[in-house]
Amino acid sequence: MRVSTERLENCQVNVIIELDAAELDARLRETARKISRGFTVPGYRRGKAPFHAVIRTFGREAIQQQTLEDFGNEWYEQALKEIEYEPYQTGTLQDVQWDPFRMTVLLPIMPEVDLGDYRAVRVPLEPEPVSDEQIAGRLAELQRRHTQWVPVERPAALGDKVVVDLKGRVGDEVILDEEEREMLLEAGATDPLPGLHEQVVGMSPGEEKHLTLTIPSGGDQPQTLGREAFVTVRLHTVRRADVPPLDDELAMMVGDYDTLEALKAALREEMEATAFQKAEAEYPDRIVEAMIKAAPKIEYPPQAVDREVELTLERIQENLKSSGLEMDRFLTMIGKTLDSYKQELRPSAEARLRKRLVVREIVRREGLSVEAQEVEAEIDRMVEAAGDQAEQIREALDTPQGHMMVTDDLLLARVRERLIQIARGEAPPLPEAESGEEPAPEGQAEGSAEAEPAPEGQAEGSAEAEPAPAGVTAEPAQAEAL
Repeated sequence: MRVSTERLENCQVNVIIELDAAELDARLRETARKISRGFTVPGYRRGKAPFHAVIRTFGREAIQQQTLEDFGNEWYEQALKEIEYEPYQTGTLQDVQWDPFRMTVLLPIMPEVDLGDYRAVRVPLEPEPVSDEQIAGRLAELQRRHTQWVPVERPAALGDKVVVDLKGRVGDEVILDEEEREMLLEAGATDPLPGLHEQVVGMSPGEEKHLTLTIPSGGDQPQTLGREAFVTVRLHTVRRADVPPLDDELAMMVGDYDTLEALKAALREEMEATAFQKAEAEYPDRIVEAMIKAAPKIEYPPQAVDREVELTLERIQENLKSSGLEMDRFLTMIGKTLDSYKQELRPSAEARLRKRLVVREIVRREGLSVEAQEVEAEIDRMVEAAGDQAEQIREALDTPQGHMMVTDDLLLARVRERLIQIARGEAPPLPEAESGEEPAPEGQAEGSAEAEPAPEGQAEGSAEAEPAPAGVTAEPAQAEAL
């Protein structure tokens, strides 16, 4: 058997398996003998029919197909041992030629990440500046919050709050029957019926009005769509908004501020602190994005993106199910097919994949790891802090899954810290590697999520997650958690 490879783009290779005539003939004859033992060949006892008789009875193509089914996986697995590439997942049979024999398998291989001089990446921590417009918006919110609604003896106007009795029907069906409903009159409002707010404008307290309104076709009651609704409105009270002016009195009303300027300064300080916290939370993500942009090579097979999409879809299905909604119903509500929704998820899934590959490479290059005793210490800390729930927390965390979760959290915190050190030019020296090799994590904690390579076989298989470094899971949430 001869094995060769043809490197394709996006971490895929064609594995080409060739057999000489003698090898192929031996396999065909072996298959023919098996068939002759299981089926009757006219003129011969079972298992005694010669090769040419089996070929004549069943046809060469059938014998070839059975030979491929019987020995294809064996040839493929042997070929994997002879090539230099590590499979990402099971290969897919692309083509078979029989004279001479040549079998081609498309094999997705492990993603390749070259971060280049990633330690030269510098990312400033830049909180979003707080603008005067944002301050004005917060002041307007405070004005609305402290607005008083004052009764008035005049006709209602847009912007007023009114209290009304409503009765409405479409034909013999009652669609409205409410007493003392409060409404803020707004142009274009559709609740409870389109056009009702505008009809209340101009009414005075104590006045009753009979209206005819058309129910639009966009409603959720099919039996009433496009039909006329007969509505009776009785107006009880009208209140206007008494908005406090932007002055020192408002500042004292809001809190312990003597002047409006003091309130503005406090708002700016609060908003700047919030902006800084947001920038800090997003900082590791921005660093990873900068490393992705600077990386000479981040390559992965399309099957890795397929897998990421499936993981995302599984998480969405779980969330929907917890809300009592099935995926089919959800897709109907948003007007999409499963395939079109998967395509919509693909860009964000691919971005998560790139991010996780970079994080994984940082863990490997930086030699980051979590020791088993660190996991135990963290579990002890969490249990101690749990108070009355200590026993339940201990029970949940003293499992392989619990240890894995804590390991991931600790390693992720370590990755975040190292990313920030790199971006600020404060990273410690890399650990020395033996024999000139790049450092690998040491002291992997027990129970950390070290994924196994994908199974090797002829037939197209499920998209297995690529191997993960110590303590890093292969789930999308790992990269999102940065």
